[in-house]
Amino acid sequence: MDEAGRQAVYLERVLSLDRADVLRMWQVVRGRGNLVGWPPGKALEYLILRAFQLEGAEVTWPYEVRKNGTLLEQIDGAVYFDGLACLIEARDWRVPLDFMSIAQMKMRLLRRPRMTLGAVFNNGRFTEAAQRMAEFLPPPDVLLWEDPVISQALEQGALREGMKRKLRYAIENGFVNRDAPVEDDLA
Repeated sequence: MDEAGRQAVYLERVLSLDRADVLRMWQVVRGRGNLVGWPPGKALEYLILRAFQLEGAEVTWPYEVRKNGTLLEQIDGAVYFDGLACLIEARDWRVPLDFMSIAQMKMRLLRRPRMTLGAVFNNGRFTEAAQRMAEFLPPPDVLLWEDPVISQALEQGALREGMKRKLRYAIENGFVNRDAPVEDDLA
């Protein structure tokens, strides 16, 4: 089966999931368990996008950007809601994530309209250096997500709200905040 066929299978699988199924899938991914039929990292990409979709966001599923037949980028997905446009990057690594994924996202954003945000969802931690670079390399347009904030947002159905809170923090303070609380304003 070619890549397009595999992506169609992943999409069919994830579209059959309701919120409870997404949470169960997240628990397996979070615990580094094996999901039959999902290669490492793919399940996280698709479950994050499905969770946004279940919250009412418009989703563009993983895709490639090509020019004159040359592959320029592989994008894990994009979400649109409440006037926001955000490219999504999902990483499921056992070791702390360095700045490279954040830098790649910043490079992708340079080719897009200025109002486009980036978000890196990491089933793990970011290195201290990655966090500092993200904080001090302007502009604060790549929002960082790691567990337990991802878990909290998924459990509450609040990825959209969490994204808006992280963006508000970046606007008001000029820094990204990977730990922006989700629950405080949801009650």
